[in-house]
Amino acid sequence: MKHFSAVASLDESKRQYKKLAFKNHPDRGGNTETMQEINNEYEMLLNRFINEASKDQYQDSSENGRGFWSSRSEHSEVEKKVKQAIDAIINLDGLDIEIIGVWVWVSGDTKPHKETLKEASFVWNRVQAKWVFIGKKSNGRGKMTLDQMRDLHGSQKIKKTRMAEDRQLLTA
Repeated sequence: MKHFSAVASLDESKRQYKKLAFKNHPDRGGNTETMQEINNEYEMLLNRFINEASKDQYQDSSENGRGFWSSRSEHSEVEKKVKQAIDAIINLDGLDIEIIGVWVWVSGDTKPHKETLKEASFVWNRVQAKWVFIGKKSNGRGKMTLDQMRDLHGSQKIKKTRMAEDRQLLTA
């Protein structure tokens, strides 16, 4: 692997991909060839980790029926859709992007990017007052707070808003 180093889990590969995409995306001054290499390596890692996962993650693994994923192919497809959603908006200035499980939450200066968010299949969540990409519907029926979701699935923020970065530069 040229771009991914010391990656031992699916979560680590996701974290490293997001850092690489933010740094190397062509819309942020990166080069297309490098971004394609990163995408190919990430897809290889994604497939490897999903294929190595134990079968009980994809079968009747809980007392109440199936686990979260019905199959490896579903898991793989959802992860790819989440990646595509992130790729579609990672170059937009002024956004705070947070990934919680297979949901991507967006806040910050979203108004100028409303149409782009819609085109990337994000929807406005009026309860949280944020845009969200739903990688896979949950059975929770929207009763969890963001903090509860973070505790259950983990969370990763991709970047700060451009305005916050500019303010830090002005005060430094």
